[in-house]
Amino acid sequence: MKTRNRPILSWFLLILANILWACSYVAAKYALRDISVFMMNALRMMLAAIVLLPFLIVMRKDLKLTRGDLPQLALLAFIGLVINKTFEFGGLSLSTASDVALLITSESIYTAVFSWLLLRERFKPLTGIALLLGFAGVYLIVERSLIPNIPAGGGIMRVLGDLMVVLALIFEAFYTVRGKALLVKHSPLLITAATIVGSAIIWIPIAGGDILLTGWHPLSLAAWLGVGWLALMSTVIAYFAWFKGLAMIDGSAAASTLFVQPLLGTILAIVLLHDQLLLTTIVGGILIIASVYLISRSSRVPAKDTPTIY
Repeated sequence: MKTRNRPILSWFLLILANILWACSYVAAKYALRDISVFMMNALRMMLAAIVLLPFLIVMRKDLKLTRGDLPQLALLAFIGLVINKTFEFGGLSLSTASDVALLITSESIYTAVFSWLLLRERFKPLTGIALLLGFAGVYLIVERSLIPNIPAGGGIMRVLGDLMVVLALIFEAFYTVRGKALLVKHSPLLITAATIVGSAIIWIPIAGGDILLTGWHPLSLAAWLGVGWLALMSTVIAYFAWFKGLAMIDGSAAASTLFVQPLLGTILAIVLLHDQLLLTTIVGGILIIASVYLISRSSRVPAKDTPTIY
């Protein structure tokens, strides 16, 4: 009975993570009204690290860390929670929450590519078709038309923001695939806590430099609530739930839960932030969701063991 319930719990955790991440784009928009992208990410990771560091200290004897593990965890922290978050929320500051929520589903496309390259998964024709659909969806969301077009009135910055988000998703996909491989040896709590605490070490001097250059400006209650949500719900709980779910579910199949983000994130952005939704944005979102669905269908083969990435 317990074995049968584990996949159900894993799917629940994966969906929960995506619900929390979907809300993060609206929360970030409120925080970015008062602080820079760098300061917001620094506060987010430092607060999350304060919560998780005690767990690392208490459980240090059971973590089974070796010297060889430290570079891999450091790489995960730098790519997944420093570089990725810089591009992701830097792009969000130039674009809209609804655009980012829709683009986020294309992460499964890049996850599939990394799975072929790093996990040596077999290429499937259906997955290739899904990739083409996904890239077409990304193109429509970024360009907002069939013909390449830079909108007037600051639209070029929104396009730049969308492209930054796409780049961030490539780093995020690498973070997911490599983190999935490490789950063979380490617990979800270790991967979550170690990478977040490691990223905070990098974010602290970045925050100091930001204060020296621009000074410290008092945050509004809405901004603090946004940062608090990002730190506790979208970082501590969401990443732990994500890696906990990945421990029992194949990574490419788990990526199908990403469609929760465009559906919920776009609704929140329209209701709370009054984002404008164009027809090309809707069509692009549908193509990306179709791509995710096809990838998940083509990947429903039980994985025996997750191979190690070299």
